[in-house]
Amino acid sequence: MILTDVQDVNASNVRQRVGRPTAAAYIFDMDGTLVDNCAWHVLAWQEFARRHGREISKRKILDWMGATSSFYMDRIFEREVGKAECDALTAEKETLYREMYAPHMQLPEGLGDLLSDAKARGVRLAIATGGSKDNVDFIVDGLGIRSYFDAIIDCSGYERGKPAPDCFLAAASALGVRPEDCTVFEDATNGIEAAHAAGMKVVAVTFTMPRETLMGKSPDVIIDSFTELCE
Repeated sequence: MILTDVQDVNASNVRQRVGRPTAAAYIFDMDGTLVDNCAWHVLAWQEFARRHGREISKRKILDWMGATSSFYMDRIFEREVGKAECDALTAEKETLYREMYAPHMQLPEGLGDLLSDAKARGVRLAIATGGSKDNVDFIVDGLGIRSYFDAIIDCSGYERGKPAPDCFLAAASALGVRPEDCTVFEDATNGIEAAHAAGMKVVAVTFTMPRETLMGKSPDVIIDSFTELCE
């Protein structure tokens, strides 16, 4: 039976449904999951597009969450953007994002407790993100959470972006854990699809998309806060 609302069950059942204490590994998406930062990515993409005489809607940006930067660039510029040009444009956009988000960075409530509890129980922890190494370093070092993670997979560590399962499979491989023994934490529909395609359980967080939208992709659990998974 698929669980769609953790408020329907008690805390011990929630942990059982998402793999606590039986999951071998937790794999976290970064943007919109480890940090509630997608609003600043939206603003950065829109400002980037304006600087290049283009426009992009919030809806499109959110729909594409989890896709590669080249996916965004090809659609913003309405042509195939070569790798060297894409790398330069991506660096421009991500620098803009980091400048915008830096004053607002904070760890979501309950996440520190979840990470500490998982680490204490021997659960393997990874990040699997479509973000660049620079953005990963910006977040994990800015929040002081690098020591929790046994593996970090950024956009350079796999070929196809979400909804393909590549990033999550790469994380499972790096952890030495079978995909079916992993639980993914995600905020976006593309990420939920990717986790399902990898054969993993999914906990969806409502930081970026409405509960109803996430429910349409049938995650195993939907939460509004990580505190719902902590005693």
